[in-house]
Amino acid sequence: MSVISVQRGHERGLNAAKEEAELIAQDLSKKFGMNYRWEYHELSFKGSGAKGKMECYETSLSIRLELGFMLRPFKSKIESEIHKYLDEFCG
Repeated sequence: MSVISVQRGHERGLNAAKEEAELIAQDLSKKFGMNYRWEYHELSFKGSGAKGKMECYETSLSIRLELGFMLRPFKSKIESEIHKYLDEFCG
């Protein structure tokens, strides 16, 4: 199992972080058929070839993504996209 782990600080507050996480989860669900669920401030998601969680806090976000065998070759591309998105959100 290949793992991507990213943490980033932000200044948008907990509600904004959770709203962004919800939008990401809806997009993953639509594009890749991933299922997701909330438990307090943690969004867990799972789909074919990947699973992970996004933890939302008042001043930070934490993403942990485990890639299955078929997605391993795309790890650097996926990680790059995560950083690109977080650069925009956390600015």
